[in-house]
Amino acid sequence: MVISSYDDIDNLHSAIASPLSIPEIAPDPTGFSAIKALFTGYIDASGAGVALIQSFDRRKIISTAGLSIFHSANVYKKVDGVGITLDTRLSATLNGSTLRFFNFHSARQIFDLSEYYIEATDTDINEFAAIKSIHIPDLAAFIAISDSWVRRKVSLVKQVRYSRPFQVDVIKTAALTFNIQMDIKLVNGVDAIVLPSDKAELKKILRFLDEDYYQSSLLSKNYITNSKRLV
Repeated sequence: MVISSYDDIDNLHSAIASPLSIPEIAPDPTGFSAIKALFTGYIDASGAGVALIQSFDRRKIISTAGLSIFHSANVYKKVDGVGITLDTRLSATLNGSTLRFFNFHSARQIFDLSEYYIEATDTDINEFAAIKSIHIPDLAAFIAISDSWVRRKVSLVKQVRYSRPFQVDVIKTAALTFNIQMDIKLVNGVDAIVLPSDKAELKKILRFLDEDYYQSSLLSKNYITNSKRLV
């Protein structure tokens, strides 16, 4: 299956081009448990980035919790440290902005593919802007920068917030936990979240409002998820 014009919101191509700019992951089971995919890549002859992506889950973590052994030079040796195992197959490739994959369910465990379900229309965006606790300074400009990803998130947030009103003060406090700055403005006597005109910042806030951010219960580490599966 193919998705054209996929938005590389996780910046895989940038990571491949400048791998030393990416923080190292902690070499321990807790750090490894946060991995949702492994990837490598290259620049092809046309100058486009190519990312080779493999799904990952906790079953592929080698830890000291149990007994892991490997065979080398006719001897079985115990694995004293931690590590990961690699599959022999790819889950997806991202060639430029073209995403190819075999299984949609597996792909959405790695990527945010929510935009490929339902997108908010211009009418939906107008209704979203009418929510009292949301303030969009320039609605026409907002619609102009609203790509498929933004429209999908608007649709999701709009559905949830009509049934459960925003608590702006609670949202602002929670956002600070993830280093997300919320601009709050008094509009018609009501505190409202100002949605930025910068697309990258807008996507960050929409991701937060759609509850894509969460904090681990044991180590209080911050993560981003594309799954809303309830525990």
